[in-house]
Amino acid sequence: MYPIRVVFAFILLALLAGLMLPVALLRPLHRNNMGFICGVVTKVMYFYWGAKLEIENEARLNTTQPTIIISNHQDTQDMFFAEALVRNGTVAMGKWELVYIPFIGWLFFLAGNIAIKRTHKEKAQQALSLAAKKMRDDNLSLLIFPEGTRNNGTPLPFKLGAFRLAIEAQTPIQPVCISMRKHTMNYNKWRSGTVKIKCLEPISTQGMTQDDVVDLAVRCRKLIESECIELTKSLPKVTHLDEL
Repeated sequence: MYPIRVVFAFILLALLAGLMLPVALLRPLHRNNMGFICGVVTKVMYFYWGAKLEIENEARLNTTQPTIIISNHQDTQDMFFAEALVRNGTVAMGKWELVYIPFIGWLFFLAGNIAIKRTHKEKAQQALSLAAKKMRDDNLSLLIFPEGTRNNGTPLPFKLGAFRLAIEAQTPIQPVCISMRKHTMNYNKWRSGTVKIKCLEPISTQGMTQDDVVDLAVRCRKLIESECIELTKSLPKVTHLDEL
């Protein structure tokens, strides 16, 4: 049942993206596009998966100043569940390849998100500098998954781009933990489980320089990893068929 459910989830997401395209076309690249779109997608996708959403310290996502929001990145299903982190004035940073996905990628671009070519170091650095300027000029917050790719249950080492950007823009970092769904969700059931999101204490970058980037990344990774473990422990553990 699970593979079929995933296929239909992506079909549903593509349909939602198609329905939302006119919104983005009416006001392309608008700072509040993602807040509206993700508000709709979150409700639909959580209903589809039969998942309950709990957010601790949610007010920290409604920031009035530019902020770098960082979170653990688990799997492709973050496309369904991580939209809950986005509010008005927040956009996401993702791989340039996303833009080529019909409907979903087109909406990603038109909604004002920032796509970077990670394989071209110089172009990626230029994109980060432009992102810092855009954050200041448009009072934008930016959602980034600093692992850069999916993990196997434990957060991977963080790539440094998000932290270089935060220090360059002198914006705070908002660490966020999402409970590890591998251990707490059973997608073969209609009510698959609970997704817990915890917004941790913001971290100031005022006065930091690029010399502080590595220490900042290590500090944030340790914080998110430890909190994710505790967050996941607070939920009932699911036993999958391959564990019986």
